[in-house]
Amino acid sequence: MKKKAPKGMMKNMNSSTHTYFVYEGLPLQATFYPAAEASAKPLTLLYLHGGGLVFGDRNDLPDAYREMLADAGYSLLTIDYPLAPEAQLPEITLCLHQALTWFKEESKNLFNLGSADYVLFGRSAGAYLAFLLAARSADPQLKGLASFYGYYSLEDPSFRLPNAHYNTFPKVPAAYVQQQIRKKPLAVGAVTERFPLYLHARQTGKWVPLFLEDKSKTTAFNLTAEELQSLPPTFLTASTADKDVPYRLTQQAAQLIPIAALHPILGMPHDFDADLSKPAGRRIYQQLIRWLDGLCEE
Repeated sequence: MKKKAPKGMMKNMNSSTHTYFVYEGLPLQATFYPAAEASAKPLTLLYLHGGGLVFGDRNDLPDAYREMLADAGYSLLTIDYPLAPEAQLPEITLCLHQALTWFKEESKNLFNLGSADYVLFGRSAGAYLAFLLAARSADPQLKGLASFYGYYSLEDPSFRLPNAHYNTFPKVPAAYVQQQIRKKPLAVGAVTERFPLYLHARQTGKWVPLFLEDKSKTTAFNLTAEELQSLPPTFLTASTADKDVPYRLTQQAAQLIPIAALHPILGMPHDFDADLSKPAGRRIYQQLIRWLDGLCEE
């Protein structure tokens, strides 16, 4: 559910972009950012962006963090998914399962990776998708999950009620929202164009129906306590003052996941790592790297 505009693309001549699947005529792409050769580790981060499932793009991770990961030896694969409401959650997750299969099949030939082991890494709505993928996977090559201000259930009351924080913003008319909905699916949604869809949905308490119109399917997209207990080692971070996704969801996940590393941020906004002028973001990515190093040593 990120609302900040991306900072700009990383100037990496070795990066490469590939189509992993075509959904209703829309090529879904993934961009590979290789690790520094001298320090390459046997884990790749598969990254899913935020944006409330309705906006954003796969390359929204600031350059500074991509460079930190690359210098530490971690390759990064940033992955498209079709956005709501033009695509619904069942189709979104289906496409991402295709992405995982494609990565494992192509990791050696396309990316020259010695190992197809990976960690699912998501921010906000991307972390939610990572939770879903990890919980419904028995893949031995999935070694971990990294959730930045994410959630694992759609049942939290705050997702279905008007949000007090977003109701301090100017009201978005329903007619304007309808004008922004496309007739064909898309995988890149500019913040300036698509954020009002999310804003209106949170102001009215109608966010979940935006990407899951069929209420009977909601249960299938919530993780149970048993599923949380079956997750691989998980890195969790979120702000205690998050006004978008309640911090309690991260706390609850940390309590239920058997091997969980919780790194709270005190008193900052939802997407605290978007502000590169503050030290919190860099500090958390340093902690993420240490956690990844621990996975590599196991």
